[in-house]
Amino acid sequence: MVFVVAGEASGDWAGALLAEALRARGGDLRLSGIGGPRMAAAGVELFADSSGWGAIGIFEAAAKVPHLWRVLRETQAHVASVRPSALVLIDCGAFNLPLARTARRHDLRTLYYLPPGSWSRKLRNAELAEVVDMIAAPFAWSRDLLSGGRARVEWVGHPVVEAARPRMAVEEAWGKFELDRRLPVVALAPGSREQEMRYVLPVLAGAAARLAEKWDGVQFVVPAARTGQQDRIRKAFELLGVKATILVGMDYDALQLATAAAVCSGTATLEFACLGIPMVVVYRASRATTLQYRLVRGLMGGQRWAAMPNIIAGREVVRELLGSAATPEAVGQEVGSLLSDGARRERVRAELKEVVGELGPGGASERTAEMVLELIEGTQGDRRG
Repeated sequence: MVFVVAGEASGDWAGALLAEALRARGGDLRLSGIGGPRMAAAGVELFADSSGWGAIGIFEAAAKVPHLWRVLRETQAHVASVRPSALVLIDCGAFNLPLARTARRHDLRTLYYLPPGSWSRKLRNAELAEVVDMIAAPFAWSRDLLSGGRARVEWVGHPVVEAARPRMAVEEAWGKFELDRRLPVVALAPGSREQEMRYVLPVLAGAAARLAEKWDGVQFVVPAARTGQQDRIRKAFELLGVKATILVGMDYDALQLATAAAVCSGTATLEFACLGIPMVVVYRASRATTLQYRLVRGLMGGQRWAAMPNIIAGREVVRELLGSAATPEAVGQEVGSLLSDGARRERVRAELKEVVGELGPGGASERTAEMVLELIEGTQGDRRG
């Protein structure tokens, strides 16, 4: 049995892809663990549901601590008791690092996939390479930073490359989604967390209203990360008199038609990068979380960029509108600039292509699945003390 632990929507998504790859290679391999609806749909028996774990900032996260602590204790006891053939941890360091220490104490074979802080070009957690057996790194620099310890580290690439691909031809997509190819299409991705629904969604809906005033016939497509969010998103746009096509999840067949986009900061920015869609990256949060972010970023010399394409490139590839700068007017103006300036769109597309090149050639889930099976078979080499 393989026990997979993923938190939040992005981890659930990566865990589901990995589960599918494991089933394709492992036959009747039993998969259990912690995740959300995507992992469950991929055949993972859920020990606990992590779909409500997402939080940004210590203030929003504080309310979730008692529940997560209880689940952590239960999970630690469970894996120590059932002793899975392999324990696979995906991102979510606050939960998974303590679990990795437990696995180490009980000599459980453990692989960390998409380790926390992988985007950074500075080593953020030296302990990680000492408490697990294998690490499947999404970036070449994260492999280099984490190498040299107890763990075997492989660069597998980022799963977004294999996932963010349309399955439908452009011509067919225009008809399916009933969009007019003669008019611009704007994608607006508000995120998946409750905080993002509260703070980012109204900004994007307001930006859509302003764009509709200036661009006759502009069309909007809006992905809903979870089924339960579709009505909430639809009402936010209807309240402002804006007609939008609400998508079920990140429907790449529809999103490929976008001329430009406004995207909530997070993994979705890499999905749009893979589609080659010029974008502005948006984020708003509570005042307390915004203050925390500014303190960490400013006083403690934190990361200069917030958007993943910019972090990977080490420069501004896409415009960032964060905190108080993320107003409907500003977002509408930036998206409008992308719609009107064809040369700018082409420059951004070219730079996004370079960013995607840093994510690997594709097949991250398949390569990680192979590592998991090697771990199970005990072929990973010397399991150093």
